[in-house]
Amino acid sequence: MSRISGVFERLSEKGAGAYIPYVCAGDPDREFTVSLATRLLDAGADILELGIPFSDPVADGPVIQGAMNRSLQAGFKVAETFGIVESLRQRGYGQPIVLMTYANPVLRVGLKDFCSKASRSGADAILMVDMPLEESRELDSQAQAHGLDIIRLVAPSTTDARLGEIVSRGSGFIYAVSAAGVTGARTNLPGSATSLLRRVALASPVPVVLGFGISAPEHVREALRAGARGVVEGSALVSAYAPLLADRGRALEEAAKHAVAMKAATLPL
Repeated sequence: MSRISGVFERLSEKGAGAYIPYVCAGDPDREFTVSLATRLLDAGADILELGIPFSDPVADGPVIQGAMNRSLQAGFKVAETFGIVESLRQRGYGQPIVLMTYANPVLRVGLKDFCSKASRSGADAILMVDMPLEESRELDSQAQAHGLDIIRLVAPSTTDARLGEIVSRGSGFIYAVSAAGVTGARTNLPGSATSLLRRVALASPVPVVLGFGISAPEHVREALRAGARGVVEGSALVSAYAPLLADRGRALEEAAKHAVAMKAATLPL
């Protein structure tokens, strides 16, 4: 059983869902990233999604783009991502870590080397948001060889036939995108999210989590009621700390406070 599978099994026994916060590596530097990750994990995060910054993040909205830009402008390098994971493991954190990335940074390192370094650092899975299923055979092979789960994305526009293909080649969990478009906080969850969750839950042998637009505790509860086994959030969390980066202690406090509220919403009443 993978570390990710173990998390969902334990949460299921408690009737709870998974809280998965997104952190952009290097925003605004490595030291803050490690501090932020530790605060989120201490606040109850069940899985950490660690994003590798990229100059053309087509799946991300302005908030995450801003985080990536701050990281890249400070000179962050892909290799530092593995050091962040190692730091968290050395500090005793055992929660699963998913590396979220675009294809370009991985291909520059090389699929084999990237998967090897990710595994050695203590990462558990890769979420590559812009690599089509048809082109990911080598990624799948290298990830499997190095004991990494491959997180697959599905969207409201995914056909039933395509959905079956995607979930058959996913592991860890399936990431359901709540609506067409890019990441970003939303006032309400769209109706497309509920219908998608129902479709994916019927097709997927692994847990399904909902992301894109999750930004408040009521969204978490709504997603879990609709059949999600967990939620991913990024933009609302970044928005909680980014305006306060001049006072890093306060920025970390606000991020942790936000995470506590979001995690509480995953627990049974």
